[in-house]
Amino acid sequence: MPLTKPPPPPPKPTFDEFSTPEDFNDQFKKKETTKYMNPCAVEEKQSMKCLDVNNYDKSKCEYFFLQYRECKKNWVSQNTDHGDES
Repeated sequence: MPLTKPPPPPPKPTFDEFSTPEDFNDQFKKKETTKYMNPCAVEEKQSMKCLDVNNYDKSKCEYFFLQYRECKKNWVSQNTDHGDES
């Protein structure tokens, strides 16, 4: 039985406009930080973008990883109860 070539993939969809409102960042910054919000979202996004741009070569993104780790460390330390309730 001869092999057949698979059909081409469907075309990628195109979107006319962004679904995120223009003032999204301003509105997001005004929100109170809770345990469900990530105050390190910018650092996280920058590190992921760096990986995308550099073909997932982690060695080229150490600066962004360091920024993200420091932000998370500060966030966790602010939200951790240092009192012992034994």
